[in-house]
Amino acid sequence: MTNSWGNVGKAFSHRNFAAYQGGRFFAHTFGWMYRIAIGWMVWKLTASTAWLGIFGLLDQLPSLLIMPLAGALTDRLNPLHMLRITQALLVALGVSLAALDWFGLATLPVLIGFALVHGVVSAFQLPANQSVLPHLTPRELLTVAYGLNSVMFNVARFVGPMLAGVTINAFGTAPAIFSNALGAAIFLATLTWLNGKIEMPPGTSKGKNVLRDITDGFSYAARHPGIGQAIAILFALASLPFAVELILPSIADGIYAMGASGLAWMSAALGVGAMIQASLIARRGAVGGLAMYGVNSVLVLGVAFCVLAVSGNFWIALAAILVIGFCSSALRVSWMTLLQHCVDQNMRGRVASIFGVITHLCPAVGALAAGAIGDRIGLQIVLGVMGAFTLGVWLWAFKRRETLTRELEK
Repeated sequence: MTNSWGNVGKAFSHRNFAAYQGGRFFAHTFGWMYRIAIGWMVWKLTASTAWLGIFGLLDQLPSLLIMPLAGALTDRLNPLHMLRITQALLVALGVSLAALDWFGLATLPVLIGFALVHGVVSAFQLPANQSVLPHLTPRELLTVAYGLNSVMFNVARFVGPMLAGVTINAFGTAPAIFSNALGAAIFLATLTWLNGKIEMPPGTSKGKNVLRDITDGFSYAARHPGIGQAIAILFALASLPFAVELILPSIADGIYAMGASGLAWMSAALGVGAMIQASLIARRGAVGGLAMYGVNSVLVLGVAFCVLAVSGNFWIALAAILVIGFCSSALRVSWMTLLQHCVDQNMRGRVASIFGVITHLCPAVGALAAGAIGDRIGLQIVLGVMGAFTLGVWLWAFKRRETLTRELEK
């Protein structure tokens, strides 16, 4: 296969893949409206960057304990069934929180409780989603499938925040929160239609207990010369640079005083950058060169953070945010594609869960630290530290480029 936009058409010619991505697009679009609304509610209640970091952590904290379990269960059970259960729970959560907000009962403790429950439900989604995806298209289209998976996510990331800004300004946060229930209901209907149309392989580890399955997954990832180093790079980047999306309200309003409209612009810029990048990966016909694509993205990411740290102009900062979205997504999509390309079939869910813990929990911890320190010494200084740290990670990864290429692309 060669790099060509025709590869996109080949992937969407498979009805199961097209239907899955359509339902998932609505779920993510309305899910982004929900995230923007929650972030704005927290900011208006507290006016604190640290609280934004705390809420990001609360939403992702369950990932630390639950996502490894979710990965092990995904390798045992049908991931389609797991996804249907999570969507049904998200419908109930969205309706409940929207009603509380509409009647003025969405206090800070209420939001804390919903953030924790939402985090538990979300922890089961990622490994199940990543395990379903390889069975929707032929193996030779795996790179295209993961690229398009990210494209749809990031188109939603662009559309959702823009819709959220308009909705919140016109009607308040309750309708934006309710939209999450609507998106989950649409995806649930899609998953119900797909049930029985996709042949999922039987679980391969039912003879062991679940705890042993989890430890086997971590041991496998650590021993693998390519997966282990890729996860180490992701861990470093997710601990600080990837946290920027969780502190966007404080950047938009705290630094540039642009309010909800500035937050919507910056959130959309992250999405546009990620969407452009994912489109480039989606047209690729093979995994060759994907490891160096990820390594080079780390360098550009560090430079973009340095520009963001010293810029005093909102539009220059917006351009830097777009580049950050491009490069952050490049790391996520290229690494996840490579991990799913080289992983053993019976470890697919567990490796995806490790990826999920890192890319979900670590940014939340980093946002909490960045927010707490930023409230004391200034957020722009923290952004500068993120840039310098990222450049250091790039140097470490560049020295290991040959091993990464050999082990992840074979």
